[in-house]
Amino acid sequence: MKERVVEVRSREALGRNEARRLRRQGLIPAIVYGDKKEPRPVAVDPRSILEIIHSESGANTIFQLNLSGQEARRHVMIKEYQVDPVKGNLLHADFVRIQMDAVIEVEVPVHVSGEAAGVKLDGGILEHVVREVRVSCLPGDIPEHITIDVTALKIGDGLRVSDIPKNERFRILTDPEQTLVVVSPPAKEEEPAAVAAAEAAPAAPAEPEVIKKGKAAAEGEEEAEPADDDAKKPEARKKEAKKPEGKK
Repeated sequence: MKERVVEVRSREALGRNEARRLRRQGLIPAIVYGDKKEPRPVAVDPRSILEIIHSESGANTIFQLNLSGQEARRHVMIKEYQVDPVKGNLLHADFVRIQMDAVIEVEVPVHVSGEAAGVKLDGGILEHVVREVRVSCLPGDIPEHITIDVTALKIGDGLRVSDIPKNERFRILTDPEQTLVVVSPPAKEEEPAAVAAAEAAPAAPAEPEVIKKGKAAAEGEEEAEPADDDAKKPEARKKEAKKPEGKK
């Protein structure tokens, strides 16, 4: 397979104004760092980086950056990238220099093959607990993904990291006891009789108005009270005081 090469150009100016200027030209700012060397600001076409991000190996893709005008190529990986949350445009990218003869650590996606027996025969649900594992290997040996076969799994069965087939090209660093997938029982449905009884039950009586007002007040709404309530209260107290004892 032909190695991918991405053209970049050096940039001296930094800051938001420079980033806006580059984007008007169809480029984005980026930084190249690592390998115990000074970080280097560059500009790159975002389309070439998006192609890598959306490829099968994604951000684990090893490719070469070619500095325009100098024919200076270096193996790199995408370390981080920033995307506009509204438009979805790529705004910035960080590249890390890679030595092809030095072991590195990366996250690798876990793919599932087959249909679990507990799902196919008993209506169970295959739940993904972890979708990536961390591995160490040479840059040229990074797997695009790791596949696990779930065909034999029944209700209550699962697969752990320790169940991943051994491979001499990489070493798995994730905890061997970490669960990858599990087959859960199907969701319980309500009994028809219980549903019918709930539908036939009389509707709850409407909440008294005074309670509703109390709730409104609690939510910050003002309660409407008659304007003459306070004027009536003294009169009511006077009448009550004039009642003879023992009479209603």
